[in-house]
Amino acid sequence: MGGKSEPRTFFAFGLNHKTAPVEVRERLYIDAAELPDFLELVRPHLSECVILSTCNRTEIYGVSESTTINVDLFRNLLIEFKSADGDVRDEHFFASVPCSATYQLFSIATSIDSSIIGDSQILRQLRSAYETASSLGLTGKVLNPLFQRAFKVGKQTYTRSSIHDGAVSVSLAAVDQVIRELGTLRPYKALVIGAGQMAQQTAEALLNRKVGSLTIANRTRAHAEDMLDKLKARFSFDGEVIDFEAIKERLPDTDVVITSTGSKDPILTFSDFSDQPRKTVVVDIAVPRDIDSSVKRCTNVTLKDIDDLNVIVGGNREKRLNDVPKVRDFVTSEMVEFLTWYYTLPLLPEYEKTRVKADREQAREVLRIKQFLDQNLSEIHSIYASASGNFESDLASHFALIERLRSMLTQAFAAEV
Repeated sequence: MGGKSEPRTFFAFGLNHKTAPVEVRERLYIDAAELPDFLELVRPHLSECVILSTCNRTEIYGVSESTTINVDLFRNLLIEFKSADGDVRDEHFFASVPCSATYQLFSIATSIDSSIIGDSQILRQLRSAYETASSLGLTGKVLNPLFQRAFKVGKQTYTRSSIHDGAVSVSLAAVDQVIRELGTLRPYKALVIGAGQMAQQTAEALLNRKVGSLTIANRTRAHAEDMLDKLKARFSFDGEVIDFEAIKERLPDTDVVITSTGSKDPILTFSDFSDQPRKTVVVDIAVPRDIDSSVKRCTNVTLKDIDDLNVIVGGNREKRLNDVPKVRDFVTSEMVEFLTWYYTLPLLPEYEKTRVKADREQAREVLRIKQFLDQNLSEIHSIYASASGNFESDLASHFALIERLRSMLTQAFAAEV
């Protein structure tokens, strides 16, 4: 065998809907315009990095060339970048080593880690995060194959499971929440604030449920008018566009308000709903939130945010739920294949790091290493099964596993001589 290869330690770090409430997640949400700047901040500390930031999570998938990883560094960089000091605590974050991090990423790609199981948007969001990092030269030896496998297992859920039967999204969950509060939508007037993809999907869901009338408002009126034209080409309904500045005066005559803008600050507050004369359901699916939480105290107003949406919504609920174990099997199988490859990296001889084509003997040696790992998968499984949730301890176990595999491999090769 050749000498040791340098470490390429893959890990995940961040916060999500399981570790932090929406009021914390919104403070650390990184929008598309900010993402390149934050990636540049972490570049000096990581050889590879992809950052996924959605309404439910801001997660870093990184590769370090060091055997020590200071996750506090990344936490502090994120907090400083978003000027969120004082709003978040250590317990809002998670950190995981290769086995758990791989399972996490693949679970996201298949939507079983989403707050809404079967979410039809997450795979697109994951691909966008990867493409941004790749365009900046921040993906390579580890993250390129990792994310390609994530996309593969994500697409597999569409063809080999019922997880996505019937489109499912945050927008549909918002409308589902309204129906739970009001029942049929036919008598009611709805206002959709925003004109992006989520707002359009929300409007479509309202129209599919036969809402009485639909009003659209957006800061750029032309975008709202374009959205209304597209909807009228598909649906027959009573609809109009109003100026963004006219939203507050329209509220007293509105039964349903669903917001999805890119505003960094609330656009509606307690005073806007304090004298609401009729029962009104308000669903805020924006992160950061569009509606100040004080609105919950207003008479006649029921306010729901993204953390209130149900885990599984819409039709085929039981069918989706029944297929979750099947999707977990997909995830586990893909995870084992990736980790078998990943754990070859520190065991490969030095010549494997060069770009020179291996000769026949060298290729035979690499094949024997991979076959050895295939025969010792239980060692890899053991670190995943014994994960404590303490990052430092789990990272030490990760490196101990590498040394154990290296020792076993040396002995196996020696026995063949």
